[in-house]
Amino acid sequence: MRRLSPEREFESRNDRRLADTVNRVNGSSTLRGGASAPRPALASVLAAVLFPLLGLSCRYDPVPQEIIDDLGPEQGTPSALHRPGQPCLACHSKYAGAAPQMTFGGTVYTKDADGKIIPAAGVSVFVADSAGDPRKACSNQAGNFYLEQKDWKEVAFPLTVTAGSRNMRSLIGRDGSCGSCHKLPDPEGEPDRNPVTGEGRDSAGVVLVNLEDTGDCGAGQ
Repeated sequence: MRRLSPEREFESRNDRRLADTVNRVNGSSTLRGGASAPRPALASVLAAVLFPLLGLSCRYDPVPQEIIDDLGPEQGTPSALHRPGQPCLACHSKYAGAAPQMTFGGTVYTKDADGKIIPAAGVSVFVADSAGDPRKACSNQAGNFYLEQKDWKEVAFPLTVTAGSRNMRSLIGRDGSCGSCHKLPDPEGEPDRNPVTGEGRDSAGVVLVNLEDTGDCGAGQ
């Protein structure tokens, strides 16, 4: 059998390697004698191994997950009345998947005769985006109000808000959860926060409306 020159043998080996690489991608491998043996396509193997990992990495986001973890366990049965004062969109979002998904949500309070904050039911909350699209929500018996994402998909931030007769002085730049800034009193966890209103270094305090503002949406949902 005639031997190939060193140069031609080198080229022949490279040709076989190239053919083997192409065949692996296409689902086969070159055997001695030129035969091909079937093998799983490289793309299929990579998809089977990497796609589940990619799904996990895309699913987990440490920023909203930390907020959710800090909310604590559910007290009672989840409903429109649950978790007043907490950031609604932490859970009612595409990331966490709680239903209904929301565009905007929060809680309004008023003060009783003793100066204690209590839920403000039946308060009209008007929200308008920068495109001039206004929406209205009514607070329920827990003081909670929200706008569902399915009813307001195209939102142009920043937002302006009026709760009862009170206009929010600043704009909402990107977070539709009032509770992200308007935090509840927490004298044990945050000593710099007002024990009545929650106002402090890291909080604008709860949303307080006037007592006469309650009931303009009815008795509350």
